[in-house]
Amino acid sequence: MAADSGQGLSSYPASFFADLRPNTANDMVSRLPGFTLDQGQSARGFAGTAGNVLINGARPTAKTDDVNSILSRIPAASVERIDVIRGGAPGIDMQGQSVVANIVLKADAGSQTILTARNTYIEDGEWVPSGGIEYHGQSGDLRYEASFGRTANNWDDSPGYGRRILTPYVAGAPGTPQIDVAKSYGIMQLGWNAHAGLIAPLFGGEWNNNLTLQTNDVSYGIAYSGYGGSRFDTTIRKRNGEFGSHWQKTMGDFNLETLVLQRLGKEADSNTSAQTSGSAIFRNDSSTGESISRATLRYAATPDLNLQVGGEGAYNYLDGRSSFLSNGAAVKIPNANVSVNEKRAEGFGQATWKFAPQWSLEAGVRFEYSRIGETGDTMKTRDFFYVKPRALLSWAPDEDTQLRLRVEKKLGQLNFNNFVASSGLSSFGVAAGNADLRPDQRWQIEASAERHFWGKGALVLTYLHEDITDLQDYIPVGGGLDAPGNVPHAVSERFTIGGQLPLDHFGLHNGLLKPTIYWENSNLADPVTGMIRRISGQRDRRLFVEIDQDLEEWNSTWAFGMGASMSNSNWRISQIGLIAIHNPYDYFSWTWHPKPDLSLKFEVDNIVPYRFGNEQINYAGPRNLNTLASIQDVAIRTRPRIFLELRKTF
Repeated sequence: MAADSGQGLSSYPASFFADLRPNTANDMVSRLPGFTLDQGQSARGFAGTAGNVLINGARPTAKTDDVNSILSRIPAASVERIDVIRGGAPGIDMQGQSVVANIVLKADAGSQTILTARNTYIEDGEWVPSGGIEYHGQSGDLRYEASFGRTANNWDDSPGYGRRILTPYVAGAPGTPQIDVAKSYGIMQLGWNAHAGLIAPLFGGEWNNNLTLQTNDVSYGIAYSGYGGSRFDTTIRKRNGEFGSHWQKTMGDFNLETLVLQRLGKEADSNTSAQTSGSAIFRNDSSTGESISRATLRYAATPDLNLQVGGEGAYNYLDGRSSFLSNGAAVKIPNANVSVNEKRAEGFGQATWKFAPQWSLEAGVRFEYSRIGETGDTMKTRDFFYVKPRALLSWAPDEDTQLRLRVEKKLGQLNFNNFVASSGLSSFGVAAGNADLRPDQRWQIEASAERHFWGKGALVLTYLHEDITDLQDYIPVGGGLDAPGNVPHAVSERFTIGGQLPLDHFGLHNGLLKPTIYWENSNLADPVTGMIRRISGQRDRRLFVEIDQDLEEWNSTWAFGMGASMSNSNWRISQIGLIAIHNPYDYFSWTWHPKPDLSLKFEVDNIVPYRFGNEQINYAGPRNLNTLASIQDVAIRTRPRIFLELRKTF
């Protein structure tokens, strides 16, 4: 059972997860009642990008690895407990989140070596092996870890076999449909990962260092045969390196935290098409870098009032080079060669006040200044300054209930890749880069209600309203092209139901039902037609339910999950694209621990293969001035996958 250390703070000891027999901290986090893991944002800088997980009270000093990967490197045997803080608490840095989980590690976890072997089987006969080795050691106050492995991550569920129906239109009237057999490929992303970490005492505080090197390669595409035939292929090669160093010390009522982080990366993309009408090749090569330094000072003024001030500086750059060949001839595209850099500084202050036994308030403000310079096809320098206030009010009428209200101004970040031309030859063709982009600004109002029951049960209801200025979407830029740009105003709403229901009361011992349901709606004025529509790429809903059960007599855990159909639309200057998943996506997994130091996992994904639909409504030119040119409807029957994992601890 969880121990309530006070309203808004629940502590889950390692024994709470005993029936699960977890291998890693990631397994343990997945069982926290009412907690949904937030990976954070992949924006530049450190501020405002945090996920909702802390390790020993501090945010992981890493951005290349996601939170799942970091938690998967922490053996469950090293975890003493997990504290879940809801609505803020004095002495806890909530990292801009309403709810955070703090992984508290054992003071003396000993040494472990872990070997993992994995294999993924895809229906067409392809085997994709992966695996790795980890070492976790400790000598007094010195902790160290290292890992190396081959990675094979699920890149895309949609590849398979199906058909394409291409219907040409002449003067608004449909012509004779062209029917092709379709085959798409590219499920897995392959690579290598090396990681090293060191935690050591330094100047009376704790010094935490991380080094990560990664490679990721993926090839995907689609081929049509029957009516003339055509093929579209894409390859992406990424190389990334990161070093992060974090130091923290408590000095009486004060706590000082500093960090530095350096990231470097290279990416090479190739997008080709071969059709009866001709061929095309689009290539893009880019180099990126990021340097961050940050300092935070916290002061416990009283047991119920904590103050925090700090600052962050960051430097980022991207050098991007693009080329486009059509039937062997070079085609000039806007902003094909661009170098972009950003210098950014941010100062912040925050107070967390528990002003009554059942009430707490967290309020703060951040001031951000940035200068973005561009050279190459575009020569420009721009300055931005924004004020970003935030307030979170929490009321806990009893130890099992909490109501939260958050008001915050959030600032999006400019994606440097949008400054450079891009392509999707099988879909939208070529898009120009845009050197005049502005970051989107979102005023958010979020209301949440959370109720815990039956020991492991929780229900969380959340409503989020966003009023958005300068939303990033695709806008016309001339010459028949579009590019990432800004839409003056948009509104978005989301209602979410989450939590977990213990099934012991319904006859399934140690069973849990875990729903994740949300509905989204939005509206903006289409930049081409002026008509009101939804935000591009936004799903209308997500309905996912998982049932799992711990079988004590079998030392096993099984799980079955199912996700409902979904769709989203994208609007371009001369095209509307609709992507849809028809029929549920489902999976089944079984994990067996024949011995405490040995586990075997078996998983089948996409058991009843769903149908992936991709419809493209193409116009002869801008949608507001031209009639239909064609409608392409692609339907792919996807393929199931079998996943096996053997994990041995020494």
